[in-house]
Amino acid sequence: MAAIKVLVIDDNKAHAEGLAELLNLSGFESSSVFTGLEGVEMAQKLAVDAVLLDMGLPDIKGSEVCRRLRANPATADIAIIFHTGTHPSPGSDHPADAFLTYPIAIGDVSAVIRGCVERRRAMAGM
Repeated sequence: MAAIKVLVIDDNKAHAEGLAELLNLSGFESSSVFTGLEGVEMAQKLAVDAVLLDMGLPDIKGSEVCRRLRANPATADIAIIFHTGTHPSPGSDHPADAFLTYPIAIGDVSAVIRGCVERRRAMAGM
């Protein structure tokens, strides 16, 4: 079975690259980008299975990245997991699959990614 492809979108370069490396060591195929617009583009280009998405990006908000990915038929079925240091605002509307607040163990992140990807694949009949 092919490795799950994960794109980490986070403006903190050290955090994004470190998380992608930990995911690679955990059996995923991971890469990272540092802006929301780059993330939207690369999610489609790389045909990823999941996105780990920061809320506070320098160009567009994580919630907008999430909406754009869901609106595009090529990326609508990607599992989107917010991974951020802040909690969502009350009443915030985002069509993500999960919301993780760090610090969090990489094993827990891996389990959430796998679970969200499996649910998305089941919903898509894959």
